[in-house]
Amino acid sequence: MIGQLLTGRYLILEKLGAGGFSETYLARDKYLPRHPLCVVKCLKLSSNSTISHESAQRLFETEASVLERLGQHHTQIPTLYAYCHEQEQPYLVQEYIDGENLGRWFARKQRLTSDAAIKLLLELLPVLDYLYSQRVIHRDIKPSNLIRRRQDSRLVLIDFGAACLLPEDESSTKPDSDDLSLAIGTPGYMPDEQHLGMSQLNSDLYALGMLVIHMLTGVHPREFKQDLISGEIDWHRFLDEKSVDPKLIEILDGLVRVKFSDRYQRPADVLTDLQTLTSAKRSWHLESISGWRTVVQQTFIPVAAALLLGVVGGQYIHAHGKHIRTLLTQFGKQFYQSEIRLTMVRDLPIQSGVKRMVITPDNRMLITAGADHILRLWSLPAGKALKSLHGHRATVTSLATSRDGKWLASGSEDGTIRVWDLDSGQSLLAFQGHQHPITAIAISPDQRSLVTGCKDGSLRRWDMQTGIRIQTLKIPDAEVTAVIYGSTADSLISASSDRQLQVWNLRSGQLHRTFAGHTDAIVGLQIADDHTLYSFGKDRGFAWDLKQEELALVFPEKSANSIAASLSHQNLVTVHDNGSIRIWTRKRGRLVPREAGTLGRNLDIALSPNHHYLVSLSSNQRLRVWQMNPVGLRSVTTQ
Repeated sequence: MIGQLLTGRYLILEKLGAGGFSETYLARDKYLPRHPLCVVKCLKLSSNSTISHESAQRLFETEASVLERLGQHHTQIPTLYAYCHEQEQPYLVQEYIDGENLGRWFARKQRLTSDAAIKLLLELLPVLDYLYSQRVIHRDIKPSNLIRRRQDSRLVLIDFGAACLLPEDESSTKPDSDDLSLAIGTPGYMPDEQHLGMSQLNSDLYALGMLVIHMLTGVHPREFKQDLISGEIDWHRFLDEKSVDPKLIEILDGLVRVKFSDRYQRPADVLTDLQTLTSAKRSWHLESISGWRTVVQQTFIPVAAALLLGVVGGQYIHAHGKHIRTLLTQFGKQFYQSEIRLTMVRDLPIQSGVKRMVITPDNRMLITAGADHILRLWSLPAGKALKSLHGHRATVTSLATSRDGKWLASGSEDGTIRVWDLDSGQSLLAFQGHQHPITAIAISPDQRSLVTGCKDGSLRRWDMQTGIRIQTLKIPDAEVTAVIYGSTADSLISASSDRQLQVWNLRSGQLHRTFAGHTDAIVGLQIADDHTLYSFGKDRGFAWDLKQEELALVFPEKSANSIAASLSHQNLVTVHDNGSIRIWTRKRGRLVPREAGTLGRNLDIALSPNHHYLVSLSSNQRLRVWQMNPVGLRSVTTQ
């Protein structure tokens, strides 16, 4: 395949590897600027493959489905770019992860220390927790399927070729096809139930435990025997137990229990025990495989959190009971309540007052706009200053990043718009867009265009490559206060100072629908899925069903005066102008806030999309980075 131009777009450069039923190649995308690298995977059974072509075909299609479903929502899972056929041969095109896999690192006779093993678990368990929430079993977790990404030193889980997607019905563990019954995986890393074709949701936890044990001891899991008395894996004798925390050994034992019913059931359960282990130390060091930094935990503030699958106000249920019951069925009935530790990890030195700030979607970088008109990039959570971006001559009034965290758009008081490459820190475009201050910016999901909102009520859409104006929309007699794209690049939602929401069809350039209901200024918008919009105002929060084109859910009065609100998959957090943090859950058909303490009165707040980090700017211009860590998770069913 070397030299082939797949579908006239992907130029095959070299072969990366081969498995039981597929081959992978490095390629370049000839359609995109700078021809970025990507990975092409083709279905091809090896001569010694033990599975049928039909099973391989199903697994290949499942891999595409899983990557499409998960990759765009999690930065440690590759993104699917295309699933195509050429001459009746199926191909996957996915994100290329530049870095070194742990198998190659381990081949250099490297070993994990006890602290580095804890760090590895803390980094990977949230990924498995996300898979668990999506009812996905990876079934092939091993060192070679984990890549330490060179860009940000984060581990990325690759190769979902053996993955199995369970049905949404949690009472069933049988997939739509018979893929679950396949004895697929890597010997030594897969547990007995997987070897017998009866994989469970916690089978990946066994593989993770074995991976860490392998890298602690240097002994391959196939060499471990079962203890004749206990029946459990006998691995302790290969370990220098004096150098490993006994609590860590206990946790690893819980991960690799032979019987899946005796094993940890959920990744969150392991995280709970790990947090207990780490918080018991006044300071602890986490060594990276590629040189992790020391992290000193400072101030712990216990807060409570809940994963939100549906929210509703009691008064609206009374008036629209049948419709709300339908919505609750769509949003789900199962909740997970957890405790969170909010830890201040950094107090950033700032030389100029901060006017705006945002955290990139990949959760690795904070961007601040200073009173000196300079944009500054900071790494999270280390708080290290990365770059300073110069160019604006007036106060920056709005910031927005692309979904992949590569591009930044900034608008200023003088109507100037700039587009930046966050990797290089270079200004790619600069143009005068409005005659009045920019009040809101949004970058389209396909990253081809951006929309700016202005104090004069105008909305303008621009080409991201050229800066050419594509379209102008107008809200009569009102200012634009917020703007967000819908689920596609053709849908746009704006909020205005007259306390209304506008839904625009960008393809036709027409106002499709106007929503009214807020009694005070609307300060933020969040898109939850293809048809659910959350709006947060000084009065309270609302949820709107864009498909039914009506108000769906009403927040209690305690949602008022929020200065930041973030929906992360199923987790909703609001921070209010008095510094209080509230995390919301549904209880007996009502939306209930769980008070999570206060950070003191703040001028501004930035929340990372995955809710791992919170950055606060106080009235005395102290900029602090907080880390939000779940320490417990339990399932509760609402009535």
